[in-house]
Amino acid sequence: MIEICGKQVRDTLQELLDPATTALVVIDMQEGAVYAGGAIGDSGHDLSMMPDVAKRCGRAIESARKNGVPVFHIRVENLPDGGSSPAAWLRALYTAANGRPIDLGKLSVKGDPATEFCAECMPEDGEVIITKRRPSAFVGTELALLLRSQGIESVALVGVSTGGCVEATLRDAVHNDFYAVLLEDAVGAYDTVVHDAAMTVMKARHDVCTVDEALAVWDSAGVA
Repeated sequence: MIEICGKQVRDTLQELLDPATTALVVIDMQEGAVYAGGAIGDSGHDLSMMPDVAKRCGRAIESARKNGVPVFHIRVENLPDGGSSPAAWLRALYTAANGRPIDLGKLSVKGDPATEFCAECMPEDGEVIITKRRPSAFVGTELALLLRSQGIESVALVGVSTGGCVEATLRDAVHNDFYAVLLEDAVGAYDTVVHDAAMTVMKARHDVCTVDEALAVWDSAGVA
C-alpha cells in the first residue's frame, strides 16, 4: 500500500489483483465479434487478432474460476433495425465502421446466434451475465451494483475491442471508483493501428499487465 492524501491506496499488482476483492470482466467475447460470419466478420474487418485473444481470455477465465475470482461476462445486444440506437449513436457506429459495409440494423441483434458467447469464453452456471447496448459495460446496466454487492474493489479486464468497448469500460470502472487492471495481451481490435494507439493511451493512464502476470498473482494467492 501507498499513502495518498492520508488514505491507504493499493499499489502492487498483488494488491490490485487480490483474488478476495477482484473480479474478471470479460467484454463482448461473442461469436460475431471473434469468428467469421455475422455483421462484423462479413464486413471486411480484420479478425487476425481474435484467435489469440479468445485463447488468452479463456486462460484468464479458467484461472479465475480455479482461484475463486468471480467472472462477469459482458455481451452487447441490440434491438433489431436500430430499435435501441438513436440517431446520434447510429452516427457513432457508422463512423467507427470507417467505410466498411456493416448492416447496423443487424449488428449484435438479440436472437442472432452471432450474439452468443464464443466457445472459449462460455459462461458457467452461476456466473453473472451483463447485457449492454453501449460500449461501456457500466452504462445502463447493473454491473457496478453487482460488483459492489460481492465486495469487489478491483476489476481485471479482457475482451474486445481495444479502442472501443474495452477502453470505455476501463475508464468507467475507474469513474465508478474501482481499481482497474487491463490484461494487455487478452484484448484485441479489428485494426492493429487502432489497437496500438488505444494501448498507448491506456498504458499512460491505467494499470496494465499480461495474462501470465495476472495468473501468477492469482495462483500464488492459493485461493481454492
